[in-house]
Amino acid sequence: MNSQTRLSQTRQCQNCGQQFRVEPEDFAFYEKIKVPPPTFCPECRMKRRMLWRNERNLHKRKSSLSGKELISQYADDSHFPIYDVYEFHARDWTPASLEYNPGRGFFEQFRELQLKVPRCALLTDLQSIENGSTYQNSASRNKRCYMVSASGDNEDCLYSNNLDYAKTSIDCLWCRRVEYAYECIDSLDCTRTFFCDESRQCIDSWFLYDCRNCLNCFGCAGLRNKSYCLWNKQLTKQEYEAQVGKILENLTLEQINDFQLRLKDVSLSFPRKYAHIDPQSESTCTGDYIINSQNVFKSFTVHESQNVRYCSKLIAGRDCLDVTDWGDPAELCYESITIGKGAYKVLFSSNCWPECRELQYCDSCSNSHHLFGCAGLKNASYCILNKQYTEKEYNELVPVIIQDTKKRGEYGEFFPKEFSPFSYNESVAQENFPLIKAEALKQGFNWREGDERNYRVTIEAVNVPKNIKEVDDSILDKIIGCAHKGERNHECATAFKIVAEELKFYRRFGLPLPQLCFNCRHAARFAHRNPPRLWKGYCKCAGQKSENGLYQNTAEHQHGEGKCSNKFETSYASDREEIVYCRQCYSAEII
Repeated sequence: MNSQTRLSQTRQCQNCGQQFRVEPEDFAFYEKIKVPPPTFCPECRMKRRMLWRNERNLHKRKSSLSGKELISQYADDSHFPIYDVYEFHARDWTPASLEYNPGRGFFEQFRELQLKVPRCALLTDLQSIENGSTYQNSASRNKRCYMVSASGDNEDCLYSNNLDYAKTSIDCLWCRRVEYAYECIDSLDCTRTFFCDESRQCIDSWFLYDCRNCLNCFGCAGLRNKSYCLWNKQLTKQEYEAQVGKILENLTLEQINDFQLRLKDVSLSFPRKYAHIDPQSESTCTGDYIINSQNVFKSFTVHESQNVRYCSKLIAGRDCLDVTDWGDPAELCYESITIGKGAYKVLFSSNCWPECRELQYCDSCSNSHHLFGCAGLKNASYCILNKQYTEKEYNELVPVIIQDTKKRGEYGEFFPKEFSPFSYNESVAQENFPLIKAEALKQGFNWREGDERNYRVTIEAVNVPKNIKEVDDSILDKIIGCAHKGERNHECATAFKIVAEELKFYRRFGLPLPQLCFNCRHAARFAHRNPPRLWKGYCKCAGQKSENGLYQNTAEHQHGEGKCSNKFETSYASDREEIVYCRQCYSAEII
């Protein structure tokens, strides 16, 4: 059937058993890149890809080559040979190779090869290490950064995840182009902002939610182009400086916790849009956390992209389906994770960057083109299972292999979950689709018990001075016991230390020392974000007020005084307490 007239189809996921739809646009893409339609639903496809990415779980182990001690994203009991970053990039070794055997399944042969090829201890670049960013993973082009992950092009940043183009910022999540930011989430182009969520172009502000272009504001939600506001109340410059200055003079963690709870109450009394999609994108996009994009369908955290479907964490993607992390750019790619910086037509692959094109079923390759079933290659072309072929031989053999794999039911799907180098609870799948151990094992995922931690705690969190003015340099030598004491289900580190640059930052801005380890702090931030899922929802504007009566509308709406009838797909589940408005009602009130 012609792709232009092909109708949507409802199919049953072979993994979870739920029904899902394959749309005409999907069929057109599959025909364009010559792959069969998927047999997994979009969520199961995303979960399976995410299983291949570990951003934050690091281990001490020894190099499989030299025996030297190193920090690695792979645990000591990993099945793969693990090399130090310098050892891996030096390439003083030759990757193993296999000759394709048509009598064996392709995945069986690929797995044999994959287990022989060395993997780099950390997903990072030599440039970052040489610029003083040793303790980082899934990160590149950073200078003097410490414990950052999934981040790039930053300077002097600490304990952050998915942070880009930032300077001197700590404990941030999903932020870009920020400077002197602390405990900020999903914020862009901000300077000297603290405990701010979903805010842009804000300066010298504390405890904000969904604010734009605000200067000197404290404890506010839903503001636009405002200055000197305290808990959404307009003050004079003198009044604001006097009241906020007094608050910040002796800031304690107890006060911070109180302010965060109060900000939550304030934000819950204001409507929020059905999805975090900017006005430039919302007319053609569905999903969540979408910025400056067009024709995005059921995707999450997508920036500057066009014609992408079922993607997550994608920047500058073009004509891509089922790509997770990261693009910048990527074009005509499918069912892949951690690909970018010039990726073109990379299919069913993981960790292939930069400048990779025409790859299928590849793992950890770089600067290569026309590879099939390869692992660990660099500057290579026309290879199958790492064996070199001529261009003519390659072009003749690949179609034969594809036909063989189609007959076995292998072709057209991402790698089996058993091939992932990580257990479920080490991967970003656990963050986005959390499971307890029993459920993960029931679904056939591997689970790894945490490394044994026997830190000699020298001071408990409760005994740390409450105000930064009371902290002297001796704190740098202490091991602080995390207040959660390893009792949370997100890999609590149980203890932590304060580093010199961190202490300098706290002193500069009058911030009290944290009482939680960096893992627990990250988990708390991550809980602020909506999950990568969509539910059927409806506008909770009831006319003059919100449906729950907490918010009084301030403007005329297009539906008049009656209840709004708009429905939509939203990342807010029906049992959530937020006041969720459609695009038109939200814009009438907030923008």
